[in-house]
Amino acid sequence: MLTVISICVFGQVAADPGGQVVAGNDDSSLFIWWLGHAADIFASQLGFGTPQAGSADGLLYTEAMNTLNGGVNGAWNTSLAGLALILAPVTWAAGPIVSYNLLIISIPVLVSLAAAALFTRFLTRIPAFIAAGGVGFSSYVIAQTSGHPNLAFAVAPPLVALILLKLLLRAPRVGIGSREFWTLSLGLGAVLGFQFYVSTEVLAGTFIAALCLLVSIAVFGRKVWNLAGWLRLGLGGVLGSALALFIALPLLFTMRGPNAPGSAIRPHGVWNTDLLDPIIPAGPTLLGSGASPIPRIMDIDAAELGAYVGVPALIVAALIVICLVRKPRYGTILTIASATGLLVFVLSLGSPVLLDGKSILGTGPFALVEAIPVLNNVLPMRLVLHSTIALFAILGCGLQWVLENIRLRVGQALLGLLAVAAVTVIPGVQTSREVYVPEFYTESIAEVIPAGSVVKTVPRPLAWAEPHADEAMVWQSVSGFHYRESGGYFIGSSPDAGVTYAAPEDALDTLLHEVVYSGAPFPDPESSEMSAAVDELRDSGVDFVVLAPDAPLLPGGPGEYENFLNTSLGEPVFAEEGVLVYSLDR
Repeated sequence: MLTVISICVFGQVAADPGGQVVAGNDDSSLFIWWLGHAADIFASQLGFGTPQAGSADGLLYTEAMNTLNGGVNGAWNTSLAGLALILAPVTWAAGPIVSYNLLIISIPVLVSLAAAALFTRFLTRIPAFIAAGGVGFSSYVIAQTSGHPNLAFAVAPPLVALILLKLLLRAPRVGIGSREFWTLSLGLGAVLGFQFYVSTEVLAGTFIAALCLLVSIAVFGRKVWNLAGWLRLGLGGVLGSALALFIALPLLFTMRGPNAPGSAIRPHGVWNTDLLDPIIPAGPTLLGSGASPIPRIMDIDAAELGAYVGVPALIVAALIVICLVRKPRYGTILTIASATGLLVFVLSLGSPVLLDGKSILGTGPFALVEAIPVLNNVLPMRLVLHSTIALFAILGCGLQWVLENIRLRVGQALLGLLAVAAVTVIPGVQTSREVYVPEFYTESIAEVIPAGSVVKTVPRPLAWAEPHADEAMVWQSVSGFHYRESGGYFIGSSPDAGVTYAAPEDALDTLLHEVVYSGAPFPDPESSEMSAAVDELRDSGVDFVVLAPDAPLLPGGPGEYENFLNTSLGEPVFAEEGVLVYSLDR
C-alpha cells in the first residue's frame, strides 16, 4: 500500500523514470552524478568496469570533476555513498537517472517503515502504521525529495530512537551479557555507521534530537526508567558509537584530506524555521500553492520548506495530550513525545527567531548549537523532521484511543478531527520536469573523445538553485564517466575562500563571466584576450570543449555561442547528436 501511494505521489517520474525528475532546484543532477560515480568505482573494483573508471579514482575522493583544481572531497559532499552502492546494480542496468528516481519513490516507504518500527514500541499495529505513514509522507520528507534525497532518507532517526528506548526502558538489571544487549548496541553502531555514508547532517540532527529525547525521558519518564537502564544505555551507546566510528573511519580520514571546506558551509541565521511555517502550507501538499508566502531573509530552496503540519493536526494533538495525558497507558508517552517535539522545534527556529520573516528574538536557543564545531553546519530548518516524528507519535496515540472507543461520541468526534488533520497534510502529485541529455553522451562519445580526456562542458555546472543549472554533471554520469570534467558543483575550498560551491572559473569562464551572469554581449572571438584564454585552457590540460547548443540556460541567442566558439576554436570535429565537439589539440 505504501509503495502504491508513493507511486501515485511521484507518478510523473514513475511513468518516465529515465527522463524526468522531481526537483525545483538542480541538486538532482548532483546526486545523479554521485550515484553514477559510486557504481563506476564499484564496477571497476569488481573487475568489469570500463578502463577509464580510473578517472574517478576513489569512492570518497575523486578527480572526475574539478579535475584541474584538486578534485572533490566526497566526504564533505552529499555523495550518498552508502545508498549508491546498494543501488549500483540498478545504475549498471538502467542508468543513474532511473536509479535516482527509484530512490526518490522508495524514500517515503522506507521512512514510513522505520517510523512504524518505532511506533509499534508503544502502539498497536494499525495506528502505528497509519501514524508512521504520516511521517513518511510528511511535508518534510516529500519536500526534501525534491532534490535532496540525502535529507529525505530519514530512516536513521526513528531507528535510533527505538534502539535507545529498548536499551533504556527494558532493563530490570544491566544485563550487558545478554544477546539482546549486544544486538541493540551493535545495531545502533550499524545504523549510525551507515548514516555517515548517507548524510552527516541528518546524523548530527539525530544526535541533537536524541539528546532532547533523553532529557525528556529523564524529566517526564521517571516511572519507566531506573539506574540500571541508564547504565545499560550508556554502555550500549559507547559500544554503538565505537562501531559507528570504526565504520566511518574512511570517511573521517577523507574529511581531513584536500579540498575540504575551511569554514561553516552555510551562513547562519538564514535557514531558520519561521513560527508560521507549521501552519502555512508550502509546495508538497494538496493545499499548498507551490510556494510559501512567508518572507525570507534570502531566497530559500522550496525543498527546505517542510515544517508544515497544519492547524488541525496541532489542535488535535493538543486535545489528545490534554484528554489522555492522565491515562496510565498514554500519559508517559504523550509527555515525553510532547517535550521532545517542543524542544526540537524550538531549536529548529534557529537564531534569530522569526515570525512572518521578522526577527522577534535576536538570539535563539539554537545559537548554542551554532557555537559547537561540526554541529554548526546543521541547518535548523532541517530539525523539523524530528518534531514531525514526535507529532505523529502523539496523533498515533489519539488514533489508537479512538479505535478502542469508536462507539463513543467523543471517539467519533476525535476520529473526524483526525481525518480533517490528515486531509490538510496529504501530499499532492509532485510535478516533474525533463532532464535534458544530448544523445551524444549515450551514443557516440567513445568514438569521438578518447577515454580519460579532460573536457570543458558548455554550459558548465553553475551551482544555481534552479532547474538545469548543473545538468552537465548528468551527462558525464550517463556516459559512464568516460571523461574527466574541468567544472563541477560541489562543496570545497580555495586559497581565496573558506568554502566554495563550484569549480573555479578558468580563463574562458572569466572572459565570459558577464555574458553568463548578466546577459552581456559576447566579446570579440578573435581578440587577443580570447586567444590567450584558449592557450591557457590548452596549457592547463583541457583536451576538448563540448558545447550543447540546445541546452537550457545556455547564454546568448540562438546559434550565438556556437558562432563564438566556431570563430575562436575553429570548426568542431563532431557536430551531431545534440553537441559540438571542439578539439584543443590542433
